[in-house]
Amino acid sequence: MQSTTKTSEARSRHVPALPLCYMLGALALLLASCSNGAQASPSQSTTNASSTPAAQSNKYGIAIRDGWQVSLFTKGSTYTNPDSVVDDGTNIFIGYQNDAAKDGSDTKTSTIVEYDMNGKALKTFSVPGHSDGLRMDPSTKLLWAISNEDANPKMETIDPSSGTITPYTFPKTPHGGGYDDVWFMNGKTFITASNPTLDKSGANVFPALDSITLSNGKANLTPVLMGNASATDVTTGANNAKVTLNLVDPDSLSQDTKGNLVLMNQAGSEIVTITDPGTAQQKVSRLTVGSQLDDTVWATASKGRLLVIDATSNAAYWLRPPQFSVGTIYTQTPDDSGVAGLIAAVDPGTGILTPVALGFGKPTGMLFVPDSQS
Repeated sequence: MQSTTKTSEARSRHVPALPLCYMLGALALLLASCSNGAQASPSQSTTNASSTPAAQSNKYGIAIRDGWQVSLFTKGSTYTNPDSVVDDGTNIFIGYQNDAAKDGSDTKTSTIVEYDMNGKALKTFSVPGHSDGLRMDPSTKLLWAISNEDANPKMETIDPSSGTITPYTFPKTPHGGGYDDVWFMNGKTFITASNPTLDKSGANVFPALDSITLSNGKANLTPVLMGNASATDVTTGANNAKVTLNLVDPDSLSQDTKGNLVLMNQAGSEIVTITDPGTAQQKVSRLTVGSQLDDTVWATASKGRLLVIDATSNAAYWLRPPQFSVGTIYTQTPDDSGVAGLIAAVDPGTGILTPVALGFGKPTGMLFVPDSQS
């Protein structure tokens, strides 16, 4: 799920520099043994060179960590600009934005394609606007499709079995932007308030995360986390150090293996973890990383695959290691990041990235799929 446009200036202000000091060597090591002779540029640098094995070359032009395998899941032709990806335990759904404007101003439509696990297209669904958030409600088995993350947000629920598409309208957005990703947990649904209008100091003082319910054709929102909320800093957490967040770019959502909700402050280069969201016991922590991050997932089984969407090649790829370490965090860096086109493991204590694959043009979505679902 790609970052919005209004906060481009904020990106340069909020990307922390420290982890980047470790980064150049790892990419050089990754690329040095690739038979295609690809070279790393200074802007395409990441971290932890000492633990990064030599890369393998392959026909897709993607450098992968030694022992990993890459294969094609699907390559689009009729539809373009794939972004979000989700599965229902049996099939895969990918949202194609078809060059629709991020604020819906061009009245174009996006296409949601349902695939089986072998990449065979089964069904298509058309939704208005620029599709960005896509999640499956585990209780109703309805697909939630959120569009126009910059402004004029729209959403629909889709019943994949019947093909029924039901639209819902949003109230006026207090933050001035749109809505991006949704996540279902503990009987609640959460949604990120994307592309916020920042005040004169460059701060987001509006809700960054809401809970959402649907009724009578309307989306009802309740603030859960403000853009300038207080949080514990992970790297100094032993001292209970508190920081004031500045969620300049609330983007994708996920859930860690401890059951916490995780929000990516993409342009702010932060991973924000919310324990017991929307309750009186809510706690928030912040992990700073050295690059913008997009979709982030946790390995929940030792055997499985990562499914990575690449908008530039209009394709989706499987990445498989010999074995996953359960609980490992995997992330992707967007094309406007200083560490662009990377799939990496994240150190949860330091925020340092260790690359596992490089060479994606515009990674926009990612899933972890255990072999039990494959």
